[in-house]
Amino acid sequence: MIKKIKNYKNGKHGFTLLELVVAVSLIGILLGGGFVRYSKVTRSTQKERNRANMVIIQKTFFQYFYRMHLNGNPHFPPTPLNDNTVMDSTWCSTVIDSSMALTAPNHLFANKSVPKNNMGNPFSYQSFVTPDTIQGGTMYSIEIKDIDPDSPTNGEIYRFSI
Repeated sequence: MIKKIKNYKNGKHGFTLLELVVAVSLIGILLGGGFVRYSKVTRSTQKERNRANMVIIQKTFFQYFYRMHLNGNPHFPPTPLNDNTVMDSTWCSTVIDSSMALTAPNHLFANKSVPKNNMGNPFSYQSFVTPDTIQGGTMYSIEIKDIDPDSPTNGEIYRFSI
């Protein structure tokens, strides 16, 4: 400290090269840790968004099922007939049951679009009708799966039954 004051009086002021290297190193370490934390938080947020979108699809399809049940014809939207049963734009705009109403899967959602994953790719969807051997009657099920290899929820499957 005394040396710095002495140098300042002699007209020499500033930082030494060692002080600058230490300061830049510390800043680099702090930024490096911040970037790692940011990427973890971003990935976690994307996962939660995808999971929420799958639950939104489930709830909306169950509302449709209940509405159709009240009309005497309980059913979920049909399984897409494309590769991997993906809810692509063609399936989303195709009428579900023309004998009941001219409703397409897109029309079931408030924003008129079936939710997609964080990468903008559609989920895979299947509906099943199986006999319920325990209680008798029929069991209706749906399965929503993220098949996008770049998605943080790749391979996660949500199954819901009624």
